[in-house]
Amino acid sequence: MLFFLDESWQTSPDGKHQAGVLSAISIKSHDFGKCSSDIFNTKVKIIGYDAARLELKGTGILRPYLFKQLQESGIESVELKLAEEILKYAQSLKIMTFASIVDDKADLDLSCADENHLERPFFFLFERINQFMNENHPDLIAKIVFDDRGSQTNRRLSKAVSNFFHKSKTGKSFDKILKVPFFAISNENIGIQLADIVAYVLGKEHIGDIAIKKYHVLIKGMEFKSQEKFLAPNGQKYSLYGFKVVKDRAGKT
Repeated sequence: MLFFLDESWQTSPDGKHQAGVLSAISIKSHDFGKCSSDIFNTKVKIIGYDAARLELKGTGILRPYLFKQLQESGIESVELKLAEEILKYAQSLKIMTFASIVDDKADLDLSCADENHLERPFFFLFERINQFMNENHPDLIAKIVFDDRGSQTNRRLSKAVSNFFHKSKTGKSFDKILKVPFFAISNENIGIQLADIVAYVLGKEHIGDIAIKKYHVLIKGMEFKSQEKFLAPNGQKYSLYGFKVVKDRAGKT
């Protein structure tokens, strides 16, 4: 099972709210080739053959100008139509979505500058991926694929992730995830591009962007929800959801 990860950073127009999102989407290994081909054909159908050069990114196909244009003219752009079609297709493939959403400045750096300490957003994301695998694919292993961000960042991220999985008690317990991360170039990989769209939409929604609602509903419909019940310290039972809004270190959301 393949899990593609990407991140997005959003700030509200007034500068008062910000959000960092680390997202993941699952694609079954045997579906990946067909998924790439089908989405390419969808791009061609909606945009034309120039779509071959179009990398699917939230900042492109869901940029604010397109929503302003829709509001003023009532005409939906081909990019917005494409985004909706792709997310509906992802639902048909039973792709699952996962995310860590942060707004605390202490958690906004997802580059793993400290190789001996895995940032909390990664932990919560891996926790949910491992649980998903335990419940739905207990005989398979999750392969984590990050967006290529250059050799130095890749090295830090790889070392931090590997240290977590091999050295920490909790990391060792996540036995449904391959302990070595992979990296892929986004403009050549539809999995990374889908993860980018998910992160972008969740970030926009978190800072209160109403225009993004239709796309958020589609992504929310793919959110993982655990069937297992967990016991909280207060004695109440709860389910583990794919999206985690990470509380700041003072306990606030």
